[in-house]
Amino acid sequence: MKWRDWKVQNTIVCRCEEVKLGEIISSIESGATTLRAIKVVTRAGMGICQGRTCRPLIEDCLSKTIKQDSNDVQQLNFGNPIRPIRLSELANTRKG
Repeated sequence: MKWRDWKVQNTIVCRCEEVKLGEIISSIESGATTLRAIKVVTRAGMGICQGRTCRPLIEDCLSKTIKQDSNDVQQLNFGNPIRPIRLSELANTRKG
C-alpha cells in the first residue's frame, strides 16, 4: 500500500516545514507544476533535511496530479544539511 492510498488533505508531507498535502495539491492546481515552483510556493523541501525526506512524496504527488510519469518530473538539487549555530559559537572559533 502506498502512502497516497491513505492520504488526507492535512497529512504532513514536509515535516521540517510542516507543509500539508492539501497545500501542495493547491499549489499544483494554482500553476506550480515543477518541484522548484512547489518548493518556492510552499517551502516544502526547504527545511533542515533539504528535501531528503519529503522530495519523493512531493514528486509522487506532482506526477499523480498532473498525470505525468514521476521519472519525467524535473528533479530538485540537494543542498548539504546544515546545523544552526549561535553567533557566540562562531565568535569563539576566531580566538587565537
